[in-house]
Formats: sequence, structure tokens, C-alpha cells
Amino acid sequence: MANYLQASSNREQLSVQNYAKDTIEAGIVHLGVGAFHRAHQAVYIDRLLAHDKEKSWGIIGVNIRPQDSQAFSRFMKQEGEYVLKTMAADGETKYEHIRSIVQQIDGAQAPEKVDVALADVQTQLVTSTVTEGGYYLDENRHLMLEHPAIKADIAGARNTLYAFLYAGLKLRSETSKAKITLLCCDNLRHNGELLETGLMQFLEAKQDSTLSEWVKQNVSFPCSMVDRITPKPSLQHVEDVSSRFGVDDDMTVMGEDFIQWVIEDKFAGKKPALDLVGVQFVKDVVPFEEAKIRILNAGHTCVTYQAALKGLTYFDEAMRDDELKQYFTDFILQDSIPAIGDSVVDLPAYFDVIAQRFSNANIGDTVERICTDGYSKFPIFVFPTLEGAYHKGLNPIKTIQGIASWFTFIQLSNQGKLNTPYHEPNSVSLAAFTNDEAGIQAFATDSFLWGNVPIEYPSFVVQLTEAIQTSMAKHI
Repeated sequence: MANYLQASSNREQLSVQNYAKDTIEAGIVHLGVGAFHRAHQAVYIDRLLAHDKEKSWGIIGVNIRPQDSQAFSRFMKQEGEYVLKTMAADGETKYEHIRSIVQQIDGAQAPEKVDVALADVQTQLVTSTVTEGGYYLDENRHLMLEHPAIKADIAGARNTLYAFLYAGLKLRSETSKAKITLLCCDNLRHNGELLETGLMQFLEAKQDSTLSEWVKQNVSFPCSMVDRITPKPSLQHVEDVSSRFGVDDDMTVMGEDFIQWVIEDKFAGKKPALDLVGVQFVKDVVPFEEAKIRILNAGHTCVTYQAALKGLTYFDEAMRDDELKQYFTDFILQDSIPAIGDSVVDLPAYFDVIAQRFSNANIGDTVERICTDGYSKFPIFVFPTLEGAYHKGLNPIKTIQGIASWFTFIQLSNQGKLNTPYHEPNSVSLAAFTNDEAGIQAFATDSFLWGNVPIEYPSFVVQLTEAIQTSMAKHI
């Protein structure tokens, strides 16, 4: 154990996997080392490294955002090590010393080092967590070529995931030439397909047909489904770890005890034996994706704005509010599950698990965090239930209620009448959604949010308008 994480007290409470870090080789490059990665993929890899024949799967953790360089410098000082604290609904708490991120590169400061890592023949897998907005794709899966970050990267800058992958894969194609797998670990439906679509359009915009052809022959883009509720890092847990173990760990991360990773079995090169540590390799990730996105993510999204309108701080409080708990149950059982239809996943049982997880008061997941980035979330998480319900001849009343609560939240947030701050990267896109007839019409017919539903099912616009009026009247 590194000196700075050498527990001086209560060592028996801090578990550590049985491997010597100096025997580990890096085989994975991860782009976007945020809290979720450290509570999820890095944990699975940490467990995998304890298996004798799996020592070549250490992680090179890469930061690609200049605004994260300061925090990442602390992570580099800790040599990529940190404590993971997990808390179950019954209060059981566990602490793990995670050491799987064996190298760290601040790509925002030294992009050429990232290129070398991506080109290295030892690197067999590139994983990424850059959040939904980091892929710069519109509703038609077109790369936003006019976005300033993308435009700059096409000209040679380093702002986005694509710029780093372009430079690294180009060097790889010219040197080691080894096959490689790019595994997206973000909450996006068909995430592997989206990453491939975005990257290939970026290569086309760079007018690099040689690299495009090489990627088609040597790179795979499996889809995956990842799940673990991981709140924004909190000083509370840093202080707990410090006082309990006598260690100085600013990178302490906390998550729930539930963890899941489902990966499409489509690897271009070597494949880590992650099934040894509970990862599911499957032929088709879609049923698992749909269950998670339409029940967990959509449930979060449709409930959270109603929770904010009630002045709640933590999401578990919403699950102890009789009205909101009933709403969540009705949304899932009346709209979400019927819209999915037949599934290899036991959806009612999955719903029960999600309801229990949402009720975990120990997580402290804030309504403010979940309210963030609504404009990106609704098309991904909520739209599939809306469209699916209409296609099956159902009337998605509860879905529409959740959508209306977001509109109300936007209005009251603009008026400064809410305690919950709204962090919306796409705030410019909300400008037309004013609190009048024209604004409601613009919102209800926005094609980015609702696709062709307003055209194919005009009753949606009528019902949403009524739901907004009811919601606004209730909260003014």
C-alpha cells in the first residue's frame, strides 16, 4: 500500500485486493476519470487483478478536461489510489482500497503521452466516461460539426474525446498496428454504436480516409450497460475515511452497494476475463440497457423535478413522500414496463430492486445533481417510454406529468423561486420555452426532445399543455 493510504488505524476495516501493484501491467486506457469510473469500472478491474492470469489489465487513467486538471493533480499525487466507501440501504458500510489505476496522465497538459498510451501494443481496451454531452451528437446521430469544440478539434485542437482517439489511433495505425476495443461506459442507449458513429464522422471531417479504413478493420465498439448510483464526491466521506483510518485521501469516492456491468461480447483484440468478477458478457445488451434507462434513469428524471418543486434535497426523501413514491410506481408499472413489452429481464423484479435502491438514505444523492442537464436527459431516458407507449396504443399520462414538472421547474428556476439550482449546459436551447402559449407550444413540439411524437400523436401536445397548466397552477 502506498504510504499516503497506509491505514494507521482500523486496518481490518479497509479491504484490499490480494495483488502486488508492481506486478501489474497496464492494458486499459480510461478517458474521463470521474467519480463514477472510480466507483465502477476501476473496482471491477481491481478485483480482476487479484486473479493470477489477469495481471495485464491495469488502468491508465486519463484526464481530458482542462477544468479538471487541478483535481487530477491530486489524484496523480496519490498515484491513482483511493478509498471506495459503499453504503447499503440497511446502513452496512464497507471500505475498499482501490489500486487498479496504475498510471495517470493529464491529457489536458500532456496530450502526446495519451497518444503513446493509445498506440502501445499492450493497450487492448479503451474505456470512456465523458457523460452524455461528451459525444456531441444530435438527435439524428449527426456529429455537431459547427460546435466550437468539435470545430476546433477538426482544426487540430484537443477538446473532445474524438480528438484524443483520433491522435492515438492514428499513431497506433502507424506503429504497433494492433487491434483494439473502444468500450463506451456512459449512460447512452446503444452507446458503442454512438461512439463509433461519432468517431467515424470525426475522421471523415478530418478527411483521413486511411485511418477510417484502418479503424473499420481493427477496432470494435461493443455496447455496454453500467450501473451504480454514485453521488457527487463529498467532504463528509473524505473526513470519515481520514478519521477512521488516519489517511489523507481527497479522492475518496462513495457509492451504493449495488453494482452491475453488462458488455456486448465483441472485442477486437484480447478480452479481460471480467466474468470472473461478476461482469456479464452477452450477445445483445439492448434488453439490459432498455430496462435500466427506462426504469432507473427515466424514474430518476421524471421524479426529480417534482421533488425539487416540493423543496426536497435528497432523492431518497422523494421515495418517502407518499405522493412521489406512488407517482414513481405508477410511472413504471403503467407507462415504462408496458412500453418496453417482452424482455429477457424480469422487469417487475428489476423495478423492485430499483425502488429499494432509490430509498437508500445513506447514499445522499441530491435532487440538484439529478436535475442537472435535463435537456440531454429527456431525449435519452424519457422519450423511449413516451414513444413506445404511443406505439402500443397506450396513453402515457404519468410520463407527461413528469415532463410537465420539468417545464414548471424551468420556469420557477428562471424566476428565482426555487431552492434547487438548475445546472443546464444547454440553457440556450431552453430560451424558447417561455411561460406563455408560444413557449409551451415550442416546448411541446421540440423535435430534439420528442422526435415525431407531436406530429404523429397530436394528443400529446394537448395533454402536455394541460399538464403544464395544472402543474404551473399548483406551484405558483
